[in-house]
Amino acid sequence: MNGANAVAKGVSVGVTGTGMLTISNGGTLNSNLALVGNMAGSTGTATVTGAGSAWAAQGMAVGYHGAGTLTISNGGAVTTSVWEVSIGDSAGSTGAVTVDGAGSTLTGSDVVVGNHGAGTLMVSNGGAVAATTWTSRLGNSAGSTGTATVTGAGSTWTNGSNLYIGVSGTGALTIANGGAVSAAGIVTLAFQASSVGTLNIGGAAGAAAVAAGTLNAATVQFGAGAGAINFNHTSTSYAFASAISGLGTINQVAGTTILTADSSGFTGATNVSGGRLAVNGSLANSIVTASGGGMLGGNGIVGGIVANAGGIIGPGNSIGTLNVNGNVAFAAGSTYQVEVNAMGQSDKIAASGTATLNGGTVSVLIAPGAFTLGGQYTILTAVGGINGAFAGASAATATPFLALGLTYDPNNVYLGISRSNVTFASAGLTPNQTATGGGADSLALGGSLVGALAGLDLTQARGAFDQLSGEVHASAKGVMVEDSRFLREAAMDRLRAAFDGVGAVSMPVMAYADGEPMLAPAATDRFAVWGRGFGSWGQWNGDGNAATIKRDIGGFFIGADGLFADTWRVGAVSGYSRSNFRVADRNSSGSSDNYHAGLYGGTQWGDLAFRSGLAYTRHDISTGRSVAFPGFADTLKGDYSAGTTQTFGELGYRIKAGQTPLGNLAFEPFANLAYVNLSTNGFTEKGGAAALTSQGGNTGVTFTTLGLRASTGLTLGNGENLTARGMLGWRHAFGDTTPVSTVAFTGGSPFSIAGVPVARDGAVVDLGLDLNLTRNATLGLTYGGQFGSGVTDQTVRGNFAVRF
Repeated sequence: MNGANAVAKGVSVGVTGTGMLTISNGGTLNSNLALVGNMAGSTGTATVTGAGSAWAAQGMAVGYHGAGTLTISNGGAVTTSVWEVSIGDSAGSTGAVTVDGAGSTLTGSDVVVGNHGAGTLMVSNGGAVAATTWTSRLGNSAGSTGTATVTGAGSTWTNGSNLYIGVSGTGALTIANGGAVSAAGIVTLAFQASSVGTLNIGGAAGAAAVAAGTLNAATVQFGAGAGAINFNHTSTSYAFASAISGLGTINQVAGTTILTADSSGFTGATNVSGGRLAVNGSLANSIVTASGGGMLGGNGIVGGIVANAGGIIGPGNSIGTLNVNGNVAFAAGSTYQVEVNAMGQSDKIAASGTATLNGGTVSVLIAPGAFTLGGQYTILTAVGGINGAFAGASAATATPFLALGLTYDPNNVYLGISRSNVTFASAGLTPNQTATGGGADSLALGGSLVGALAGLDLTQARGAFDQLSGEVHASAKGVMVEDSRFLREAAMDRLRAAFDGVGAVSMPVMAYADGEPMLAPAATDRFAVWGRGFGSWGQWNGDGNAATIKRDIGGFFIGADGLFADTWRVGAVSGYSRSNFRVADRNSSGSSDNYHAGLYGGTQWGDLAFRSGLAYTRHDISTGRSVAFPGFADTLKGDYSAGTTQTFGELGYRIKAGQTPLGNLAFEPFANLAYVNLSTNGFTEKGGAAALTSQGGNTGVTFTTLGLRASTGLTLGNGENLTARGMLGWRHAFGDTTPVSTVAFTGGSPFSIAGVPVARDGAVVDLGLDLNLTRNATLGLTYGGQFGSGVTDQTVRGNFAVRF
């Protein structure tokens, strides 16, 4: 019937032989009776497919006495208005109905799958079945079998009354992959003594687990036959809300199933062989047996617990109490999984009967937190008494710093947590980790920091030690020692400029001499004032112990100098700069306001130049650290001061190459020596248990630099003069090149932490250009860098000189 319409008193598809019927493309058929596979030995096949295609009858049998198949797909519809839809109607018959696809529907006053024969119903991919009035049945009569599967998102079977799975025969209903079955009345499993009734959520027992479907019914009751509910699914949080009653079997096979209803009327056995069964409601009259890796949990009540080998009992859904209306038994090879936290809470079994402990292991899940070491938790209570003992207790995850122990009294089992003999220092892989661990070892056991560290595994502990170390204080010392160069470079550059040295940097100088305005030479007895601005950004890479530190700095210097004893130029310099530094891997950062003052002087003996100076810098330092690891968090602030004293000197020899294709070229080989001492005052950080105290200390480093400067003057085509200059050198540092801070936790012993090292060897580079804009104005730009030994530090300086 391709798009056609027909009305008939009765329709049989396959009366005595083989018959076929297809209704498609909007065709319709109306009949009183509809029989598919009418007589014994006959075969009938009917298909209703496509939107608008429909078969309406007063009653329908698929497999009446013979073999019948009905497929409803692609939006087709089959409806019975008076009687039932019977699938496998008579003894010896077979019937199969498939309702597939969104919009495909089968509707009857009730649906019987396996009335007297064998019937199957498949609802898939959004198909819908509705039993509007009477009780639907699977496996109705003795000897019959009825199997129904509702699978796929949007697939439904709606029952306006009750649903029986196994009335007198064998019935099975599988709800999977998001399918849904509902019943306005009661769902009954195995009604008569001879019947078998099975409800599968997900897959059948023994089959592979699949995604769960949903049963919407207030009550599921077991009858007098052999009834079972199998939870064999892949969900991690499947909630079964129906109340269960009667005598049958609940099998938890796979997935996590949460029973939320009051099923105290259920008196059968509950078996947990896989996955997890959480009883948040009541199974107060059912003994639950766990074995083979299956876990029982929840905050409700059960009638008894039997933990066989491989079985796991884990009360709560995190920390909670599982009540037992009866006895508890743990066998050898079983596991009692107990979660504890730092607030003194733990999982617990509370039994009204006895607890028989024939071995089994207590596996402890330790929640992050600051534990009170030496604390005790009640993990099992039995009013009827404790018989036997567990084999022992161990942490579920490796916590080498904790020791676990069990104690007993006549009615209780206690779990004790104390500090083990494993030191924190022994966990360190780096010197800083070991030192910090040693500092923590010196603290009293009752402190929150020790309690939190004790609950960590080795990897977590090492990360915690790195955060707790206060490494930023040591690394900042190295940065301040390195940054001392900016002041001495400014003083040296000024002295070279005063004596017209090779590679001298243009800088704003105001001087007064006789005659018209001009740059004051060293020979004048007039007073000169100069200034410089600078900015730099750098990175000192970690060395496997200390982590990488990044720094940026900006500031200025101003100075004044004059002629002394005819051949010497002496002066003073002051300035201000601000540096910011960050150790990202330690969640630490800081800043320093730097106030500079110094004296410098130099002279020239022919081509030999001598330059020297003495300077002091005060540092006002602020630091911030964040410490966070499982069970502990703290924010630390530090404010303290430091001072850098340095003395420096340099010898250079000027070599004039004269006029060359590169201009008027000159060179200056030089040797530079500087000693820098940083003195840091003591401080105490503000914060919690991770706050550090330091008594201060000194860091002394000597720098030697050997190098060559060069400069050349060029005249551009427009008559402007351009000076190109450069410097290349090798710098070596010795002394306290690895800065160290000695700190302590409150109440603990001091320990020393190393910062990222000062570069022992590195290349130093300067490249610059000066352009005479007018007779009295010069614009200069300089790039400087330090490279090597894990250090990259780059500087840009801009200079503008005006001559008066």
